Amino acid sequence: MIVHRGEDPGPFSDPRAYVEYLRECFGRRCAYCRTPDDKMGGLEGMRVDHFVPESRAPELRVVWMNLYYCCDTCNNRKSNLPKPSELDQGLRFVDPCAEDPDHHFQLTPDPGKRDHWQVQSKNGSVPADYTIRKLQFNRRAHLREFWRELDATELEIRQRRQ
Repeated sequence: MIVHRGEDPGPFSDPRAYVEYLRECFGRRCAYCRTPDDKMGGLEGMRVDHFVPESRAPELRVVWMNLYYCCDTCNNRKSNLPKPSELDQGLRFVDPCAEDPDHHFQLTPDPGKRDHWQVQSKNGSVPADYTIRKLQFNRRAHLREFWRELDATELEIRQRRQ
């Protein structure tokens, strides 16, 4: 599902002032790994991420459309990525405000481990591969289990609708 933001609640001079508004826009979930904030310590475990890194675009520091609600882990791993050289190669993160992450990611059973799942790209999505690798989705056991629960819940909802 694409995240729809609505009007800029600011202007604010500090990106952290946007956190409560971002929390609601992003459904209380990390923009990247989709983990609910209550599993990450609530607001204390969440950050305001700059989709285009602040180091490359300081003029976007408090621009509403560049601010994303994100867990501390994804924020630290994303850091100042992608690098300009990566962008030149077409490498980028999946942008949940511009595209549906469900079109990029899928869960598959991990053939090497019984009852384990891994996140993979759908249809060879380059942004998904980059996101999975850089944010280390498959190295985070709690994340794989959360996505497995989420996938089962969505399947159950689809079956009820039929």
